Amino acid sequence: MSEAERHGPEAAIAVVGGGLAGLSLIDALLARGVSPEDLLLIDGGDPHRGSHAPATVLHPFAGRTMGPGKAHWQAFLKSWETLKRWCEREHEPLWRSAPMMRLLEGDKLSTKLEASWEEGRARYPEIVESWRVEGEASRRLLPGWQGGPALVYEPAAAVDLPGLCGALLKRAQSRGVRVVQGEVADLRGGEEGWAIGLAGGAPALRAARVVLATGAALGTLLGEADLRERPGEVGVWEAVGPLEDLNVMINSAANIFERPDGRVGVGSTYLKREGWQEREDDEADAELREKMNAALGGADPGRALQIWRGVRGIYGSDHRPLVGPVAGESALFVMAGFGSKGLTWAPAMGQVLAAHLLEGAAIWEVVDARRARRMRLRR
Repeated sequence: MSEAERHGPEAAIAVVGGGLAGLSLIDALLARGVSPEDLLLIDGGDPHRGSHAPATVLHPFAGRTMGPGKAHWQAFLKSWETLKRWCEREHEPLWRSAPMMRLLEGDKLSTKLEASWEEGRARYPEIVESWRVEGEASRRLLPGWQGGPALVYEPAAAVDLPGLCGALLKRAQSRGVRVVQGEVADLRGGEEGWAIGLAGGAPALRAARVVLATGAALGTLLGEADLRERPGEVGVWEAVGPLEDLNVMINSAANIFERPDGRVGVGSTYLKREGWQEREDDEADAELREKMNAALGGADPGRALQIWRGVRGIYGSDHRPLVGPVAGESALFVMAGFGSKGLTWAPAMGQVLAAHLLEGAAIWEVVDARRARRMRLRR
């Protein structure tokens, strides 16, 4: 028996995964009065996870409809408030808000988008404003679009996600949360709680309860569920040529927006799962510039300063988060499956799961906690 297995738990709650999901949960637990000494964060530091994407944007209609349901609005409003508060308390540029244009011309979904907008806008929350533009009104917002039709909406914001996660991690550590770098290779539950084995032979850690917030890596620990990987890539450009004075965010074949630091983020394209890590940056650069030119017109903005590609975890085909207790396991929980909607869902679900862990509050119905119970721990 190892030294870790002879003694009681080192933490009341261990969170596996130091991306936006895990850090959102840590922040929510601290806000509810959990002592930092009772928390353990284990982070594998994967540079290809979604929380390392250098160009990310939060907006109300992340999907194929302009008429989201009630639960989507709940998540967006709670996450918007939380993310804005987090970013504004830091002394560095992490947040830039601007209206967003959903370009309709040439979009095979344009008829569906306009129909759902007409039907759904009467139920938009008070803070959400939306209107349709064409002709001169469209040109004023986006000259390169040549007056094409678009739906405009706000609020929306570009978020420096790696910078924000770094700030959340630093804040948690400064308060006394223990952070361990390492990849979890093995989980074993028992009467004394959970033994958490790390790759490379490091001593096992112990915790009374464990939350898996590992995104795409979740499938290495849990099985018997429809877990998939959704690769994507984004680029960062200097704000020159057609990217100068970009006053709106653009949602078309790619999102195009000014980042908080003044550079421009473009992405993301969705890639096939196979071979995404071997894809060449030159190919991504050319594809992303082509998408920019289709929306902006004008001169070529030159080569990208940075191309990033990574992978996000999704559950099934509906892209709803996977949150709740794991089947047949005492005190093992999951918080993952956000896909490309991490900014919309993760901060809100951190608060929902924290309330469930500490007070037994119900998991939101739309998340359907029964899905987590269908999963099984790999042994």
